[in-house]
Formats: sequence, C-alpha cells, structure tokens
Amino acid sequence: GDIIVFSSPVIEGEDLIKRIIGLPGDHVVVENGRLSVNGMALEEEYIAAPPSYVGAWDVPEGYLFVLGDNRNDSSDSHAWGPLEIERVIGRAVLIYWPFPEMEVLEHGGLVLAQSVEASQ
Repeated sequence: GDIIVFSSPVIEGEDLIKRIIGLPGDHVVVENGRLSVNGMALEEEYIAAPPSYVGAWDVPEGYLFVLGDNRNDSSDSHAWGPLEIERVIGRAVLIYWPFPEMEVLEHGGLVLAQSVEASQ
C-alpha cells in the first residue's frame, strides 16, 4: 500500500507516482470491480472508482505491481505489467495538490534500499 515515485517504464524521463499493490511472488487478480492479492480481497476506500478492467498477474522476483488510485484512467501495471524495482526512486512523502488537501503521508517503518537488496 505504500505510495512510491518511480521512472516510467513507458516514457523515458517521466516519473510517476503509484501505490504498491503486489510484491515479488504475489498473485494479483482484478475481476468484477474487485482487487485481490493472493486470494485476499483488498478494501480500497481511497480509489476513485472500482476498476472496470479484468486481469491476473504474477509478480516476478525483482518487480512490484503498482496501480494508480484512479484505477480506470491510470498508466500502471494493469497496462504495462510489473515494475522493475530498479526504477523506484523512493516513497512519496507529501500530497501538495490540491492545496486544501495538503498532507504528509504516513508510512510504516522505513526500509533502506541497501537492506532490501542485501536480503534478496
């Protein structure tokens, strides 16, 4: 569920911001407007609308599955597949637009990239 910034795998030089849905080894399914990971349906109160597409993806080692909160109008893993972990720049830390909704994003414990790499 962390929100990350990463280099687009489709448009060179463009950075995107999306939510992590699946980790390496996960099985992600979208059907009937519902998202499930490893057979467990996710409650997603933050999305603009339920997804109108269907699909199933297995997340390989070294990759993440990311989706935008505007599920039906988002360039994300449902369109171009899992994201290479090497493309991740970092976690998003601040919502600054629109201004009335400005807030600092809360994340659980921080994990250093080198500690993730060392554990693989």
